[in-house]
Amino acid sequence: MQQGSQYPYPQYQPPQYPGYPPPKSGGKTVLVGVLVLAGVGVGAFFLVTADRRQSTAAASSTAPAGEADKYTSLPRCSEVGSRMNNLPPLSSDGPAEPASTSDDQIQLSQLSCSWTKSGSSSGTVSMMLAKSLRPASGAGPGYAKAGYDTEVDRGAKPITEKIGKATKAVDVDYDQSGAMQCGVRFYQGNVDVTVVVTAADTADRNLERCRRNAHSLAKAASESLG
Repeated sequence: MQQGSQYPYPQYQPPQYPGYPPPKSGGKTVLVGVLVLAGVGVGAFFLVTADRRQSTAAASSTAPAGEADKYTSLPRCSEVGSRMNNLPPLSSDGPAEPASTSDDQIQLSQLSCSWTKSGSSSGTVSMMLAKSLRPASGAGPGYAKAGYDTEVDRGAKPITEKIGKATKAVDVDYDQSGAMQCGVRFYQGNVDVTVVVTAADTADRNLERCRRNAHSLAKAASESLG
């Protein structure tokens, strides 16, 4: 600031600090102070940001994860049948095929197997593989378990003996007005399996034998999954 004759302001004398030289000019002092304050503000911003990132990372790492899919493919029907003795002929041995679903969290594949012969009891196996579209979301295993839960809700009796590697299994009863049928439904990882055995004719009412055959076929299906 320039001083003119019309405005005779007294010149400012800066205070003296023992051991320190006086400030050189007020303008530079203000500038340095602004820079220092700005630096403190930037440093504080990075500290807060870092703390928030650490908090977010900690929350993500502690979030519970769902059960991962155990299977990515289904066996062929011949692999199931190879674990059984005296089965009727296998009707077809095609690979698993895509299946439709309204659940947008999974992708379904289905395998249908049938062993039939006139005058002999027959057996069918249906496998549904549910692949989770988001890894470790638990959607696939959840779908498989839902089939078991549905049968339990309908009154099916859980099987206490071990059925291969099945997680849980139930005996399923069907309409007995025609040829007697009995079944097993179980889930194993992200696979839902239904087994049905049909008696040779309407005269065969041996439920114990029917269940025994169904359990054997269910065990073969379970072991074929690996």
